[in-house]
Amino acid sequence: MRLIGVIVLALVALTWADGPLPFETEDVEILNAEAGDNNYRLPEDLDPISYDIEITPYFTEETTPPGKSQFSFDGTVSIVFKVIKPNLNSFVIHENVRLVEGVRLFKTENDAVVPLLSGRQFERDTDHQFLKIYLDTGTTLEVGAEYKLLVIYVGNINETPLSRGVFRGNYKDENGVTRWYLATHLQPTHSRQAFPSFDEPGFKSTFRITINRPTSFSPTYSNMPLEVSLNQGERTKEIFRETPRMSAYLVTFHVSDGFKVIADNDDKERPYRILARSNAEGQGKYALEIGTPITNWLSDYLKIDYYSMAKYLKNDQIASPYWASGATENWGLVTYRELRLLYEEGETNAVDKLSIGTITAHELAHKWFGNLITCRWWDNVWINEGFASYFEYFAMHAAYPELELDDQFNIMYVQSALSADSATSTRALQHTVNSPTEVTGHFSGISYSKGASFLLMLKHLVSDDTFQQALYNFLDDRKYQHAFPSHLYDAFEKALSESKQEIKTTEGNNLDIKSFMSYWVLEQGYPVLNVSVNREAGTIALEQERFFVSPTATATQQVWPLPITYTTQSSPNWTDLSPVKVMNTKTDTLQNVPTDGWVIFNVQQKNIYRVNYDTETWLKIAQQLQTDHNVIHHLNRAQIVDDVFALMRSEKLSFQVGFQVLQFLEKDTSFYSWYPAISGFNWLRNRFLHTEPLALFDQYVFRLLDNVIKDLGFEVEPNEHVTRTLNRFYLLNFACNMGHQECINNSVNRFKSYKSGVTTSVNPNLRRHTFCEGLRAGDFEDWSFIFKRRQESNNQADEVAMLRALGCTKNDQARNEYLKNILTDDVKAQDRLNAFTFFYMGDQSNAKFALPFIKENVKEIEKAVVLPAWFQNIFANIAGYLDEEGLKEYETMLTSTQTEYPTAFTAGNNAIASARANIKWGSDKVEQIISVVDDLTSTTTPAPSSSEEPTTETPAPGSATVAFPATLMFLWTALAIILK
Repeated sequence: MRLIGVIVLALVALTWADGPLPFETEDVEILNAEAGDNNYRLPEDLDPISYDIEITPYFTEETTPPGKSQFSFDGTVSIVFKVIKPNLNSFVIHENVRLVEGVRLFKTENDAVVPLLSGRQFERDTDHQFLKIYLDTGTTLEVGAEYKLLVIYVGNINETPLSRGVFRGNYKDENGVTRWYLATHLQPTHSRQAFPSFDEPGFKSTFRITINRPTSFSPTYSNMPLEVSLNQGERTKEIFRETPRMSAYLVTFHVSDGFKVIADNDDKERPYRILARSNAEGQGKYALEIGTPITNWLSDYLKIDYYSMAKYLKNDQIASPYWASGATENWGLVTYRELRLLYEEGETNAVDKLSIGTITAHELAHKWFGNLITCRWWDNVWINEGFASYFEYFAMHAAYPELELDDQFNIMYVQSALSADSATSTRALQHTVNSPTEVTGHFSGISYSKGASFLLMLKHLVSDDTFQQALYNFLDDRKYQHAFPSHLYDAFEKALSESKQEIKTTEGNNLDIKSFMSYWVLEQGYPVLNVSVNREAGTIALEQERFFVSPTATATQQVWPLPITYTTQSSPNWTDLSPVKVMNTKTDTLQNVPTDGWVIFNVQQKNIYRVNYDTETWLKIAQQLQTDHNVIHHLNRAQIVDDVFALMRSEKLSFQVGFQVLQFLEKDTSFYSWYPAISGFNWLRNRFLHTEPLALFDQYVFRLLDNVIKDLGFEVEPNEHVTRTLNRFYLLNFACNMGHQECINNSVNRFKSYKSGVTTSVNPNLRRHTFCEGLRAGDFEDWSFIFKRRQESNNQADEVAMLRALGCTKNDQARNEYLKNILTDDVKAQDRLNAFTFFYMGDQSNAKFALPFIKENVKEIEKAVVLPAWFQNIFANIAGYLDEEGLKEYETMLTSTQTEYPTAFTAGNNAIASARANIKWGSDKVEQIISVVDDLTSTTTPAPSSSEEPTTETPAPGSATVAFPATLMFLWTALAIILK
């Protein structure tokens, strides 16, 4: 499932970079109160072997026969299972359908009917989504025997993809005719909506799918190729070939009026196709171009060919206009949200194009990690998602190394993992979940970003060859089965033993790789490595402690096994990434180290920890960065920027020293340095918005930006490197939002030229800031121009880009139209929560403007955003964009809705408290920070001083506990909904 890759994390970063952060809270509770209730899990009494599923869908009134309900389907499922536990007089499976019409049970060896309890053949437990089958008195199931359960039922075709299961969508074809389709989104706990099932990842079976579609519709797509098609008048029966042995959530079928193949490699032996709505012709070429080399590289690297996994296996990728996440890895038919698969030259920007590649690689990697082997239960979803997230960058990099995705992994995933895992409320990679709500919550940044970062660290610990062999051991041993982390540990132990490698620990012992892996999987958080250089003795003292971004968090006694890598000024080596040792103690000392200059630990940031140096060493690093920043590897410069902001927030590094280190940004033009810098500066700036010294802080940042903006320019250059395009994309958006006048003038002029027809288009990599600034400075006519352009667009990535721009308006008429439009079908349900956030980010005055609209349309908003968690986030997110006057108005509004919407009231009030804490933090710190940056602007090169003592900041009484942004926590939590 895909969340997350370059777009997963880019979306998060852009949220940070575009405006005031929504509220922050130290303890974000994203699960409900069902923890510890094991009743949501099936007993392991039965082992499912095979399913036969037949679906007859009904769409519009014209295609629905009398006695049937529009947008429903008739279903039958036959499940063959083997009995594991003796003396069973009843058993249970999952179901969450509209109606169960009947059940029957047979013994497969002779098709004999097994009698069920008269008057109580089955019972539906809707709270736990169970279907309980009761055998007749005195009848029990025979251990080791096989039985077939037949269930006849009626299911729902849900209104939006946000409800998952089986849902409906539509599109307008080239003639403006509305065409309907049905799709399935069964991960993680929604196969039970499509058919009664053993709906847990560890239960694996084969599946045969039969669809009775309207004959007027296009051919149906499913996991496997079509085997038989029988015309039966108004209906056509389509029978698909049997799937490989797999989990029920990987089943998929897509019934449509008009979808077709828009790109095909025409290879019958190794087929790869792109499927989409009929009028998306021409937008599948890029996805087709990248898919085959990624598939082939994964097949070679993992030593198991994709097309060998099952007879007749195909490799289709389908673009769905409506989709709850980014993409989902159904075997044989991966489904993507359109903007994550379809590329249109001149309409799709570089960020979205890159994400098509990384998300494709993510979903293809799932064929091995998730499909061929699957986590036993969702408490270890990182086994699926961590591997897929790792390979989304490294498989795409292997196919297209010129994109530098191996390096981008650091700023997109490693640094995001460090951010996500720095709160006191974070969770371990292995985390207990039971209910569907808890399961969805575990599809989070920890499972994706930390899981992937853990694998990167592991690869450099054991070497790429050993890492590759261990993955093969794991896949070969557990193919077509479920897997526990212990199976992965065993695979690495075997590979490491065969390689005869020895990895030493602090204590001089050989590293126990299973203990190393287990600790990182079971422990939440990560450490900061405190480095103190004794230049006279030639030693470096190391101490590790858990890193918390909150300066008031209580210390723990955790000790991680840390791979130690470092390099020195006297002998710099940026390519040796193998650790000198694994530090498995609280403290350690390196002897006989060149200590006359700077030292850098965690070379190329391949390991999961931050680094904090003594003051003299920080200043030596600062001096090197000012003198010639290119001497230090670009990934370590990115690490330094990210660490410095985090260490200043946690009060482990003074602002005085931190900003001296960051001063090199006025010379550095690297994408890798500026990407984390944008997030860091925005985090600070967004807490100063209510203060008078904001202008002084902005002037300081503008000075740092001056050189990089001059270097990049305001135009996209032909054939420039993608990181240059990305750097400009993020930096100009950042600069314009801050009020950088040259950026604003350039954008407004470009917008006017485009609107007037002087220029025929705006480069898609310049549209975000161009359209936004054009509408901020424009009137209702300007807003209507982009609104009309969006309605006429045939590319979803472009539509979303314009939806974002429409939220930038300051015109009251346009603002009213924008807010009303969110609640119409013009904005897809999957985009409505983002549409509100785009509006808040669009201009500082917009959040307050939205308050009366929200108050007057609460019921409509609740219906439009569908999900209760999204509804609560409407009320939570807005607080961070309000000043004190707006917060008071918001409090009054919340009080008026308290009785009818208690959860929204609670979410809103918690957000208000956090917003006020952030405002206070800014008030308390702004003068100190302004004093620091004023001093820096009057000097040039920092002078290291061995006599300077480290300074620590004492938090003011009642000051904010600054922690992981709740927006980001929500986005991670909603990976299963937005990013996958």
